[in-house]
Amino acid sequence: MADTDLLRRRILVLVGGYGAGKTQVSISLALQAAADRQRVALVDLDIINPYFRSREQRVELGRIGVEVICPPGELAFAENPSLVPEIDLVLADPARRVILDVGGDEAGATVVGRYAPALSSGRAAVLQVVNVFRPFSRTVAEIEELRRTIETKSRCRVDGWINNANLAQAATLADWQEAGRVMRELEQVTGIPIAAQAVNPAWAKRVGLEWEPSWIPVQRYLSLNWKTPPEREPSQERESRQ
Repeated sequence: MADTDLLRRRILVLVGGYGAGKTQVSISLALQAAADRQRVALVDLDIINPYFRSREQRVELGRIGVEVICPPGELAFAENPSLVPEIDLVLADPARRVILDVGGDEAGATVVGRYAPALSSGRAAVLQVVNVFRPFSRTVAEIEELRRTIETKSRCRVDGWINNANLAQAATLADWQEAGRVMRELEQVTGIPIAAQAVNPAWAKRVGLEWEPSWIPVQRYLSLNWKTPPEREPSQERESRQ
């Protein structure tokens, strides 16, 4: 059973390994908040990876009520670290729902340390996004090692897990069930609750999963071509796991 109370915190900080799907989940959470008529800011704190960043969709998200906080103009796509003062403003605004999309692994988590004092109260929840089909996140031991590194670098404690297990459209129901087993073991070993399940609605329907209201509906919002890419064939996804 997911601890959905964590998702109700005013500030959500999404951390995790490279390729875990933090940005896709962050955008989904921001869209949910906007649909609930909340004032929501999506803070792009990914200053590590120049690709697949939420700032790519800042114009489109802005049209539907999600303010994307990132460096202005051409600086938004520069590879050098750049933090803007608006981040401090939205973190301090009690009327604003804030979602921080953090860069991968320890390098990305280091940036969060800059805002640790603002995140130390009960207003914030630090959630580690996990995809057990990504490298260095396949076992409880690997996920735990990453968590400890992230906590050290960010000076923030991980409050909950978000299970984002997927192989795009190639994932089978058995894959998803095995990922669930790993996540339940992780929850038991660490005492850290699973905050949410992130699931693609179209995939869930195809494999026969009955949709749960607590799930986060996740789709592909970003690509290298800035367009929704065609789904990869199952054989291609399987090869990427080897």
